[in-house]
Amino acid sequence: MVITLMIGSFVAILNQTLMISALPTLMHEFDVPSSTVQWPTTGFMLTNGIMIPITAFLIETFTTRQLFLYAMGIFAE
Repeated sequence: MVITLMIGSFVAILNQTLMISALPTLMHEFDVPSSTVQWPTTGFMLTNGIMIPITAFLIETFTTRQLFLYAMGIFAE
């Protein structure tokens, strides 16, 4: 369980780092200022911060099997 949490934390930090390092390329490709291109990073971090308490609530409410089946059903459509 601890290894899974460590891998998940590492991937989340890696994802944020990759988004930040892509900002100069996005600014050049879309010819927009830095304040405009920072919105995707801000949106990602805001969504991540909102989903953490929601995930904790869902884990306490439903079983792992139910959550897995609901997630697969949502993404399969």
